[in-house]
Formats: sequence, structure tokens, C-alpha cells
Amino acid sequence: MQQFQFRSLKLTAYELLLLKLLYNKSTHNYLLTYYIECNMIVHMFNRKIIEYLKEWSRRDGRKPLVMRGARQVGKTSAVLILAEKCFKSIIHINLEKAEHSRLFRNEISLDEFLMVIQAEFKQAVVAGETLIFIDEIQNSPYLIKLLRFFYEERPDLHVIAAGSLLEAKIEKEGFSFPVGRIEFCYIYPLDFFEYLEAKNETELLRILREIKLDQTIPTPIHEMALKIFYEYAMIGGMPEIVSDYTKNKDINRVKTLFASLLTGYMEDVFKYASQAEAKYLSYIIETAPLFAGTHITYEKFGGSNFRSREMSKAFSLLEKTMLLYQVRSTQSKDLPLIPKEKKAKKLIYLDIGLVNYRMNIINEYLGIVDFDKFYQGRLAEQIAAQNLLSLFVDVPAEIFYWARDKGEGNAKVDFCINYAGQALGIEVKSGKTGRLKSLAIFSGQNPKSRLMRVYSGKLIQENIQKSKLLSLPFYLLPRLLEFADTRNT
Repeated sequence: MQQFQFRSLKLTAYELLLLKLLYNKSTHNYLLTYYIECNMIVHMFNRKIIEYLKEWSRRDGRKPLVMRGARQVGKTSAVLILAEKCFKSIIHINLEKAEHSRLFRNEISLDEFLMVIQAEFKQAVVAGETLIFIDEIQNSPYLIKLLRFFYEERPDLHVIAAGSLLEAKIEKEGFSFPVGRIEFCYIYPLDFFEYLEAKNETELLRILREIKLDQTIPTPIHEMALKIFYEYAMIGGMPEIVSDYTKNKDINRVKTLFASLLTGYMEDVFKYASQAEAKYLSYIIETAPLFAGTHITYEKFGGSNFRSREMSKAFSLLEKTMLLYQVRSTQSKDLPLIPKEKKAKKLIYLDIGLVNYRMNIINEYLGIVDFDKFYQGRLAEQIAAQNLLSLFVDVPAEIFYWARDKGEGNAKVDFCINYAGQALGIEVKSGKTGRLKSLAIFSGQNPKSRLMRVYSGKLIQENIQKSKLLSLPFYLLPRLLEFADTRNT
């Protein structure tokens, strides 16, 4: 039996006794479950990023990996699952714990670091067998600096760092990442396939993953998938929320958890902002969900008296913490897609569930049967964009909307992505029908384009004017790039 060691947890005598009993009766998998429960990390799902982490762990020329993502999107859980699947032991350094952060308050060499953690956690670091996980690394500039030396001096060691406020803290403190010595990956709230996994809808998930472009989706499968997607569009993809709702089906409990999440994000502001900046950031965190899926202006945003300069800076900072995303405009007629920074940006919030909670519409719309009734479709853009962002695991997402200048006539395409040598023009339609005039104009002006519609209808390929259009049901959003790549068709 393989022994799986966890040394970052301080246990009581009773817990140690229980742990020994569990170990005598079970495998190291049960130990992992116990460890997770002791840390109150109970929302463990098989996330797609875990496959990326496994590939990273096997790669030659591997660099220390920094996981980016907003707080509570599942970074720690994903690393613990990786450790259980691929390593014999893990040293989990959590720099939000005083007993861990006090160890790294001063400059430290790599040799000193290894000596300290082996003594503190009473565990040897064995190359190829031990995963070193530095959680909330933004709390120690010395460990951020140390990452480069893992790559240069000990590339045989597996090191993952994670942080929720990385870019914001770096900007505030004035230090930087060791460029070229680390690599990044990105994690977002659950996409729809991950939501199905969390609900144990394994057969439906298998079917949706295997559907081919030339196949007809049976109507009962289509209706079943849409029904669950609409539930997902109300609950969202925050792991703790999904875990609780799938277990208890209690919307009042979910509301309490949403309130706690937003409170946590508000409290985080003071960790990376000055007192003067905090009021702008707090206002946006609370107000931005009400404008999700819409074009915004910074001046007097949300009916405030705040000026453009301060709000622009605050939005930029929150985008770095990955609490929101600003979809920039482009009118490029060829690749690459060039943003037009002076045009209004489309606001996408972290998670549709948080948006619904702030709008106070979860009770009213839970169980809807069509997005036509769902806030005139603009929240359909939020849920589509949220799933689009999650497609980009190893690179920062670059999502635009396409719009002509006013003098050229009114034409807008909801989203535009540069992928596989094509400009993907993506329209999101709340119902099964909708005009596609703007997509046709976009196609006429972009010779290297691929047209897509995301809607509540079935998977269909058809023509609009001289261009091919792929109509994709909402529930296949996690496969959008796969279907968009003409090399696969």
C-alpha cells in the first residue's frame, strides 16, 4: 500500500488517533478525504485543469507552475487531487497561516528553504515523489523571488504556487515574477461539463463529449441537457456553491453562501489597496454584477459620482484579481485582432451565480425553460463568456466583441476570438431563433473567419449568405473551440 503523507495540518490527539484508525482500515485515498474535510475543503470535483496539471508534472523542461484564479474557484482542491493521483507526498505551505508565513519573512536561499520545510513538516523532499505546494504565495515576496532558483538549480523538484491576489499585490508592493523561469495556468468557476460531473451526470456528460458534428442529438437528450444547463445558469460554477446545492437543494443556504463570498471579496480589498482606492473597488465588487453582460462607461459608473480616472484604475485592478473581465472592442478586418481601447467595454463578472444573487432573481428564474425570459438575453452573454474564458487554461484569455464604427452602419458581434488562424465570430442568442445580420457583415469583412451561434437550439451546420454557420447549443459551450477548429472537421 502506498503511503500518502500530509504534513501541513496540525491535528489534535483525538484527530491523530482517528487518522491512525482510518489508515489501518483504508488506503491513502481515504486519508486524502480526511485531510480535505479537516481543512473544510469539501467541494472536490474532477476539474479539467487537473489533466493539465498531470501533463505538467510529466513534462521534460518543466518550470515551477503558478496557478492564477480568483479566491474560492478551486485552486487548492485541484492541487490536492493532483497530489493524490501523481505523488507519494505533498508539502502544503499555506502563507495565510501565521505558523507558515512566519518562516518566510526574510530573504532565504533555496537550500535554506528546503531545510526549513523538511524540518517544519517533518518530511523529506524527494525528487519525483514530493509535490511542494506554496499557497497564497503573494504573501511572501521572498518566495516569489525564490521560484526562479527552483528552475535554475533544482528542476527535478515539482513546485506549484497559487494565489488569489497575485497581480494586485505585486502592483502594490512593487515586486515582480521571475520572467522566463516560471509558467502560468488559469482556473475559473466550473464550466458546464464540470457542473455535470459535480452532479454525477456521468452518462449525459459522456454523450455530450462524444457527439460529432454530423450527428443528430436526440430530442430527449437535448431537452435533458438544456434543463440542467438552465439550472447551472442560475446556480453558477463556484465550487462551494455547487457542492452545497447538489447535496442539499436548498436555495436559502445557497444565498447565504453567496453573501459570504461577496463579503470575502470585499474584505480582500484591504489586502491589496490603499484606503483611498478601497471605496472604488468595494463599490465595483458590489455593483458590477448588476451590469454583467452590458457595455459600461467608467464615468459615473452605476449611477455613482465617481470619475472615469479612478474607476478605470479600479476596474483594471479587479480584472487582475480575476474577479471580472472586460471584453474589449475590435473592428479588425484581418488577424491579429487589435483592441480599440477607447470604445466601451463589455463587463463579465466572475460567476453567473453571484450575478443572479445580486440581482435577487434566483428564486424567480430557477427552473426556467428558455433564456428568452431571462433578462432579455444579456445574462446569456454572461454565462457564455464565463464558459469561453474557462477554455483558456495555459494562456491568458483574449476575448473581444466586434463592432463597426457608427459611420459605417450598426453591426456588432457578441464575441470574437483569434483561434487556429481564424477570427471566430460568436453570437449568443437567448432563444432558438434570432437575426444574424451582424455575423454576415463580420464574415464579409473578415476573410479568415468562422461563424458560430450559441443558442438553445440543436447542433446544426448551415449557410448564411456565402458563409458557413455552426449553431451550437448552450450545453456544448465547453467544446466550442474543438468545433470551431476546421482542422477537426
